[in-house]
Amino acid sequence: MKTLVVLAQKGGAGKTTLALHWAVEAEAKGKRRVVLVDVDPQGSAAAWFKRRAGDTPLLVQTSAAKLPDVLNACAADNVDYVIVDTAPHAEATAAEAARAADAVVIPSRPSVLDLEAIGATVEIVRAVRRPAAIILNACPARSPVIEQARAALGAYELAICPTAIIQRVALAYALIDGRSVTEFEPEGKAAEEIRATWKWIGNRLASVK
Repeated sequence: MKTLVVLAQKGGAGKTTLALHWAVEAEAKGKRRVVLVDVDPQGSAAAWFKRRAGDTPLLVQTSAAKLPDVLNACAADNVDYVIVDTAPHAEATAAEAARAADAVVIPSRPSVLDLEAIGATVEIVRAVRRPAAIILNACPARSPVIEQARAALGAYELAICPTAIIQRVALAYALIDGRSVTEFEPEGKAAEEIRATWKWIGNRLASVK
């Protein structure tokens, strides 16, 4: 079993949107058993699941303190992937979640404020010594700001996903009735980016011993 924690101390980075889409994509690839764990008190992932017509990927709403127990139960039940959606502005619980991860993904918008704020999340990941990578999310289409953001993020010496997620309306529309964009508009560019980013993340998870 591999555990991915989606972590960002700054609100609005798009953690929940990415976690939901990656959970659906992970399940679709090779008929994997996937559990999405919502440790954000706001419960956005849980609310999405309630709107969903299907009953997978499974969703568990819990606290960061109880996350190890949830992970033990998932491992005993032969789950393939656990994807954890975390809360912003919660350093102690973020550290607990990161400590339980096989790998952490840190999403960031390409704005100056977001790029400056990502340092707090990087410090948490380094403190618990977990492998981490950064993904640029909610990017403007065909904008030089994406490459400028990559250059700025290089200072953190973490892997950066080669595919950026562009801010597309399909990503939001899909969530209205509990779908992912790969189900809502499977041939669209947003679906293509979700598939590409999950493939990259899945390969990184597979390499973690």
